[in-house]
Amino acid sequence: GLTVCILIGLIGYILAQGLPHISWNFLSTEYSARDKALQGILPMIINTLYIVVITLLISAPIGISAAIYLTQYAKQGKLVRAIRFTTEVLSGIPSIIFGLFGYTVFCILFRLQTSIIAGCLTMAICALPTIIRTTEEALLAVPGSYKEGALALGAGKFRVIMGIVLPCAMPGVLTAVILAMGRIVG
Repeated sequence: GLTVCILIGLIGYILAQGLPHISWNFLSTEYSARDKALQGILPMIINTLYIVVITLLISAPIGISAAIYLTQYAKQGKLVRAIRFTTEVLSGIPSIIFGLFGYTVFCILFRLQTSIIAGCLTMAICALPTIIRTTEEALLAVPGSYKEGALALGAGKFRVIMGIVLPCAMPGVLTAVILAMGRIVG
C-alpha cells in the first residue's frame, strides 16, 4: 500500500508540474537553445519515428528469419542451444551497454558520426534478441499436427512454414515486433 501511495504521489506531482507546460506550440515547434519561443520537441518526435521505422525495417526481417531457421530448419544440437543461450543473454543486457557499443563501433570505428543510421544499427542489434526469442516461442507453440497434416497432403516444407506455421504464429510474431518497438523507443 505504501509503495502504491508513493507511486501515485510521484505521478501526481509530475502531472501537476508538467501538464501546464504542454501545449500545441510545445509539441509542434523546433528546438532552439537561444530562442525561448522555440522550445518545442517536434524534432525529437520525428527522429524517434525515424529510428523506430528504420530499425524495425532492419531487425524484423532478420529476427523473424533467424527464428524460422532455428525452429524449422536447424538441426537441434549444441550450436542451436548456444545461439538460444546467447540471445537470452543479449536480451537481458541494458540498452545503455548497447548504446556504448554502438557509439564505439558505428560512430567511431565505422566513422558514421552521430547519425540516425548509427542509432538505427545500434538499436537493431538491441532489438534482435527480443524479436528472435519471442518469435521462436511463437513458432514452437504451433501444434505439430498442423505441420504434419500439411506435409502428409504433399505440401513442401517451405510452403508449410509460410502457409501454415507462420500465419498461426503471427500473433506471437506481432508481439515480438511490438516488444522490440518498446525497447527501441525506450
